[in-house]
Amino acid sequence: MSVISDLGFQAVDIGIFNTQTHVTVPAVLDDPQLAAERTIGAAREAGLAVADVFLTSDTTLERLSPTSLYKGDWEHLQRIFSAVIEFTKIVGSSGITLLPGVVEPGTSHETALQISAERLSVLANMAAKENLATSVEPHVGSIIEDPESTLKLLELCPELTITLDPSHFGFLNCSVDAILPLIARTRHVQVRPAGSGVMQTRLLDNQLDLDLLVSALCKSNYVGWIASEFVWMEKWGCDRVDNTTESFFLRGYLQQLLAKHERQGSN
Repeated sequence: MSVISDLGFQAVDIGIFNTQTHVTVPAVLDDPQLAAERTIGAAREAGLAVADVFLTSDTTLERLSPTSLYKGDWEHLQRIFSAVIEFTKIVGSSGITLLPGVVEPGTSHETALQISAERLSVLANMAAKENLATSVEPHVGSIIEDPESTLKLLELCPELTITLDPSHFGFLNCSVDAILPLIARTRHVQVRPAGSGVMQTRLLDNQLDLDLLVSALCKSNYVGWIASEFVWMEKWGCDRVDNTTESFFLRGYLQQLLAKHERQGSN
């Protein structure tokens, strides 16, 4: 976390991605308080707040998701989510992000949306009892790949908010302008340079209208965090960018945009 702090960031998103991250699902299930105390200790030592807790319970999109039809998955997801709620309270994040689910074989998109909404409502109410918000991230391959499906899920689940990552929409050739209606229900924002067919690239090659995005966030009085989210993986060619350098460049660019639109808003 010291590297994150050295780059000038004020907070960090904590991923709990099954066994793939520093904080794992088994560790949180076993002792959420211990896992949280270790995490917040490391964050505080680096001078960082915890902006968001992102839960991905399984290594696949199908298992332990809000739409999973596998026997026992829904019950186990609730147990995991309960432990993550306790973890999140201790580390001080305002809420939890998870994935919305996928269309299971033999299931229609409409049915998948209904199942996801019903189960996410249960999870969101669990979190709300502890004054935590619940968000889902619209992403490629999910039941909410586009703004229209995302708005439909939000309509079906009024308790739900969004973790907005424009790169997934941009990858499918969706403009920033088309995703602006989602901002009213957005709790957390993740940004990386991207474009049509490009999930992650250098800031110099960015195709997303980040100026428009930041302008809309400022006009809507958005009060959440804006995260720089570079990942290192072979999928989508996300291993072709110097993440450390590009994170530094993106932070500076986003700060410039925020300063610009905050000045315009005060005039």
